[in-house]
This record gives sequence, C-alpha cells and structure tokens, in this order.
Amino acid sequence: MEILVVDDNKDICQLIENILLSEGYDVESCCNPLEFGKIIEKKKPKLIITDLLMSGYDGRILTKEIKENPETKEIKIMMMSAHPDASKIGEKAGVDDFLTKPFEIDELVQKVEQLLQQTT
Repeated sequence: MEILVVDDNKDICQLIENILLSEGYDVESCCNPLEFGKIIEKKKPKLIITDLLMSGYDGRILTKEIKENPETKEIKIMMMSAHPDASKIGEKAGVDDFLTKPFEIDELVQKVEQLLQQTT
C-alpha cells in the first residue's frame, strides 16, 4: 500500500480513496483513527493523508507518533482541514504538506504525486 487515508468521516475517506484509486494509486482508508497504528505496522504506507480534527483523536497526535518512531519517521504526512489556522498547526506538528478543505481534486493529486516522489 502506498497511501493510507485516516479520517473519522467515512465519506471523506471514501472520496479521497476513490479519487486516488482512479489515478492508479494503491490506497486504503481508515475511518477509526485509533486503529491506524495496526494498519501502519502491517502495510507500511509511504504517505498518510489525515484530518487535523477527529473525534477521539487528533492529526497532531498521529503525526507526532509517526515522526517520533524510528520505524515510521520516513512516512510522509499530508494533513487536511478547513480550520483557519490549520496550516500553521500542521507545520508545527511536523507534517510534510497541507491541504485546505474544501480542496480541488487536481490539487490533491498533485500534492500526493510530489510527496510520493520524495519517498523514492
């Protein structure tokens, strides 16, 4: 798996997953942010796309856990949110890129392509 989408909103997960599948990417989604760790252990994605604010969990915590773990620190993380200060929050958290909601499909695909190129 190249890409893991983590968002507590099932519709957002399916939307992003379908967009990226149609572009030829190997992608899965996780709608329960508390389960992302199990998926990462098994699948080792190259990129995680996550929401900033999720019920019971937070994109900042997810980013911190991934970036502080020597086994996962190389995974690229793109955070997304409609929160007005989210890009600054994401930058502080250590994400590799940020996507403002609502987003254009072309912008999503372009950012994914750029981040995946950085992993090779």
